[in-house]
Amino acid sequence: MQHQTGNSSKFIALWRRALTLPNLDELSPKLVDAWAMQHGTAVTQVGEAEVGSFVKTPAIRLELDGGDCGYLPKVPAEQHPAWDARRASCEQRAKLWRKVEWFEPLWVPQARVEALLQDVRSCDHERALELFNYHASTIYTVPFQAVCVAQLIPQCRSLQEFVPLVRESFLAFYSGYRASSIAALIPLVESAVSRIAKEAGGGQDLTTVDAVEKAVASAIDKATSIYFEGSWAPREYRTMSYLLALDERIYVFETFRRWLRTSFFERTGEYSGTTWLNRHLFAHGMSASWQQAPNFIRLIVALTTLGVIERWGTDSSGASLFFPEMDGDARLLWQEALFRAKAQGILNRLAEERYHAHGRLVPEMPTDDGTTLRRAILADDCINDLVRPLRDAGWSVEVDDPDESGLYITLCAKSASSCFGLALLYSCATANQIYRALANEADIILYRGAPYHQDQYAYGIDAHVGPVTGWQPPAAPGLGARR
Repeated sequence: MQHQTGNSSKFIALWRRALTLPNLDELSPKLVDAWAMQHGTAVTQVGEAEVGSFVKTPAIRLELDGGDCGYLPKVPAEQHPAWDARRASCEQRAKLWRKVEWFEPLWVPQARVEALLQDVRSCDHERALELFNYHASTIYTVPFQAVCVAQLIPQCRSLQEFVPLVRESFLAFYSGYRASSIAALIPLVESAVSRIAKEAGGGQDLTTVDAVEKAVASAIDKATSIYFEGSWAPREYRTMSYLLALDERIYVFETFRRWLRTSFFERTGEYSGTTWLNRHLFAHGMSASWQQAPNFIRLIVALTTLGVIERWGTDSSGASLFFPEMDGDARLLWQEALFRAKAQGILNRLAEERYHAHGRLVPEMPTDDGTTLRRAILADDCINDLVRPLRDAGWSVEVDDPDESGLYITLCAKSASSCFGLALLYSCATANQIYRALANEADIILYRGAPYHQDQYAYGIDAHVGPVTGWQPPAAPGLGARR
């Protein structure tokens, strides 16, 4: 990471002289100018300066005859209270990102980032991931993803060949084929890393780990050069270790490198995360848990971030640090995704009706077991077919949530002098064990739809069993005359 100039040896000589001082804070333009004269080094300008893009480093800036510039820092590269505190804070923040198996994000307002980190700070790993997925869904929205797919990823030379695949995966994801979309994107991360590393001068035969190091190091080198304005600076100040806490771009690149190394490309025997978004686990079929829907958002953002790494590491087009306004292509892609999601919702409901008519549940998909739809249908039918008729008959009704599998919902009808329990089943074709369990609490067990071999399922119980559409609620005591 050391920037070389034609006068590097002259800067090095002056820096070694500076290191003999009891305290670097004693450096002054007058002192450096005197040293330069003693060394026979022609200096055209020398003065106090602060160098850096974010947190600045106080230094003496000198320009030599011939135009070469250099910075002699006035603070130590380590064991400096202010720097130590900042570095500790950055490392603590990095631990939180590792906890949720992610990295410092680009294109996200700091207020949103801080809210996310605050939520995951004090909880366990699994709860932290739940909270992260919630925040990610509100940050990396469908329009955000559409801009990544339609505007940023196509600018990446390392991904140019795969742009149609990324677009198809995006649309397929919102058409309901989530696992297939995730599976299509996982190999692209490795492909992009390898291509960026090769273009950055890494050669042909790099291991995956070496390719990650080369690709990200090339971007960090560029950020380091910009931090010091392309000028000479001591080697120990041009390290990631020193700049991690000072330059936000380097911090993003480094936490991204750590995510690639310790999560996405971690060896199978050493991976300890719970997102299961790991290239080797996927490739060797050691787990199917990579199919979790939130991993699609992670992959879209990771691929777009690799575009930034490419831009900084290879000076090619790549993706910008500044998130663009949505253009016409991205808007059309976003609208198409919404249309496909709505169409898929209709198809899901039609499939549910078809399977329900045959006494079956819709087969489970990798990212959708059908529970959410069943619970929604149960809750809706319970209100329309039970709660409202019971209320009209004078009963006060208490309703529980549908069970976790979306197979039944229970409720209790009360009046001033009596009460009875009811259960509404998703289907007549429900396991007898469930009928028996519900009969211990419910006087009446009803089910959605028409009878389907009722005697094969609802046997060995005393409760009334029948279709909800054929059941008339009794009038609450004292309301018979009105009914």
